[in-house]
Amino acid sequence: MTTADLLEAWREATRAAELAERLAGVATESADRAETHALASEEIADLAEQAAAAATRAAERARNVATRARELASDISNDQVPATGNTLKEARAVESDARDQYHEAERKARQR
Repeated sequence: MTTADLLEAWREATRAAELAERLAGVATESADRAETHALASEEIADLAEQAAAAATRAAERARNVATRARELASDISNDQVPATGNTLKEARAVESDARDQYHEAERKARQR
């Protein structure tokens, strides 16, 4: 082997080493980006899980409030609607009595 052949082999080895170094750098950058993306994806997944848990809690609270509102409405209709009906009957009875007293007073006034 001649010195020219050795020089050429050395140059090719140097170019191959430089190419390998560039490829290693690209691979390292790609791995770093992949790790960054994986971490970001993991954070997004954690946030999504937290949002889902919050939505579940909000739905449970809404369901409990709706159930309580239904119970209160039922209590009101069971307790107060009949009482309102009784009050209306009493008011009508008072009105009828007042009307009768008025007409009686008018009749007596005409007879005088």
